[in-house]
Amino acid sequence: MTATATGRRPAGSASPRTRPPRWWMLLGKDRFAAVAAVLLGLVFLTALLGPLLLGDRAVRQDLRASLRPPSFDHGFFGLLGTDVLGRSVLARLVEAAGTTLSVAIPAVLCSLVIGSAIGMWAGYHGGRRENIAMRVADVILSFPSLLLAVVVLYVFEASAANIVLIIAVARIPIYLRTARAEAAELRSRLFVDAARTFGAGSLPTIYRHILPIAIPTLLTVATLDFCFVMLTESSLSFLGIGIQPPEVSWGLMVAQGRQYLQTAWWIAVLPGLAIVLSTVSATVLAAWVRLATDPAQRWRLALPKRTGGDAVPVSPESASSESEVAECVAPDSVGAGSVAPGSGATGRPALEVEHLSVDLRTPSGTVRAIDNVSFTVHKGRTLALLGESGCGKSITAQTVAGLLEPVAEVVAGAVRVSGTDALRLSPAKRKRLAGPVLSIVFQDALTALNPVQPVGRQLGEPFRIHQGLSRRQAREKAIELMESVGIPEPRARARSYPHQFSGGMRQRLLIAMAVALGPDVLLADEPTTALDVTVQAQIMQLLRKLQVEHDMAVVLITHDLAVVAERADEVAIMYAGNVVETGPVREVFARPRHPYTKGLLDSVPEQAEKGGRLPAVPGSPPELGAVPTGCVFQDRCPLARERCAEERPRLVSTGASRATACHFFEELDRV
Repeated sequence: MTATATGRRPAGSASPRTRPPRWWMLLGKDRFAAVAAVLLGLVFLTALLGPLLLGDRAVRQDLRASLRPPSFDHGFFGLLGTDVLGRSVLARLVEAAGTTLSVAIPAVLCSLVIGSAIGMWAGYHGGRRENIAMRVADVILSFPSLLLAVVVLYVFEASAANIVLIIAVARIPIYLRTARAEAAELRSRLFVDAARTFGAGSLPTIYRHILPIAIPTLLTVATLDFCFVMLTESSLSFLGIGIQPPEVSWGLMVAQGRQYLQTAWWIAVLPGLAIVLSTVSATVLAAWVRLATDPAQRWRLALPKRTGGDAVPVSPESASSESEVAECVAPDSVGAGSVAPGSGATGRPALEVEHLSVDLRTPSGTVRAIDNVSFTVHKGRTLALLGESGCGKSITAQTVAGLLEPVAEVVAGAVRVSGTDALRLSPAKRKRLAGPVLSIVFQDALTALNPVQPVGRQLGEPFRIHQGLSRRQAREKAIELMESVGIPEPRARARSYPHQFSGGMRQRLLIAMAVALGPDVLLADEPTTALDVTVQAQIMQLLRKLQVEHDMAVVLITHDLAVVAERADEVAIMYAGNVVETGPVREVFARPRHPYTKGLLDSVPEQAEKGGRLPAVPGSPPELGAVPTGCVFQDRCPLARERCAEERPRLVSTGASRATACHFFEELDRV
């Protein structure tokens, strides 16, 4: 009997991915939410169909049946009693449900749509637009919504349309402030930057990447606000400036029946009970909506209930195994420092960075983050940017990719990608480079991938933006990409979300997205951060394999000297926003010509004598606002002299393909 026939799978094979549970299945697992949903569903159904079935029963008067108590003896319409004019309380409750909801639902929807749209637009762009939107919201919020409605309705006609308009305007700031907070927090996430690198505009970015994440919060606010709007309408009707007869609402019924509480309690209590049940049900349902609309939290609703003291079993597919990743990529046969066939260091470079300088605006003033940085990379070659944290490596990559924050400004230099100066292009033309010509791999794959979109949709986005493919065609391309980077069962796992993958697999997905369109230049910003040694080796092998296939120029940002020695062809050592030494990796590592480079190499534990003191570069890189006027490394340099404090050394050639920024580099050759 086969393993399939016995219900078991062969060892090492992954079980098939099941379709995520439908919302009604998730709702059934939460009894309180299910009961609340049923009650609200009955209210909506009654409000929609009740008036059509009852006709004029809600306004038909019969003084002979005045103030009859609830009883089964007076027929169906007398089940809940009658009011002072002999009108059926049951019929009026049904009619009032439609009136109350016709005010609450449009008011909530209008304020939700308008407030969310303005808030996300303002939060994403920031600056003056954000300030104006927030100040207008503050002005509206300074007036209590109920008091504002009372004043306006005393001046104008008290009608359902006016009530909807006043309440919607008064509630817009609630959604505006919520959406603005979500957008302002998400606009700095790496997956938003990733969308921008592929040329997505502001509106598509907000719609595809920010709105899905903000929806759970906004829907929760809307569900709770539904309760507030119902109570507001009831309060206005109770005060006599809301819904006016002959129309009827629950609030108006409570107002008309309050004087009969001792003799005919059912006239006011029953509509009050309807208000309480509806608002409590909406409140209970809000918590479920928050989880059900968030793919990263939805799984909590699908957990089976514990029976007794037994633990809930963990399915094999719920955790990704790094051993599966190890089998996906064969060992790389390309040696360190080798060049892909047909790719030499001759001809026009794929990437040229010339005298690049970037300033940052800070509360304490403007500081220079990158100062006169220059380097080149040819197709098929790998340049490593090496240095301590805070030396300007990542901001250099962000400048090349066009992902600088608004506080940063390029003040000098050029960035030529395949001969085109990207810094001089308009935003529309710059988007055409993002993806087909220039791409980037971020260091934190979990935050660089959109947590509420399946990975297949994210991998297919570059094809939809630049090649105009349909969603189905883009999905097929995404599956091919997942297969090329070693993701097992790509067709099934294309429906999975980033949190369902291991760290190594997420990094593979990020690399697949970056090379989707075969770029000429790939920026890899610490692509092996937070991964174990085995997975790091696999990721670097994968990058090398894809580099050879696509003949890409790679700029590798890393702290790992071993990775640089094994995978890079050239290296640029950065310190305090300056390039202090460049050259072929083997030559620089064998004979460093800058004290900082020598200090980094001497700090490798393998270089220290057993039992001896581990050498280290003393101190730390200077703050951007406190960079010395002379040599940037003078405070930590063992060769520093008076000249170093007065004159900043330039990056000068010290031989074939080598350059250094040190006044006394010749002394290192004699050490």
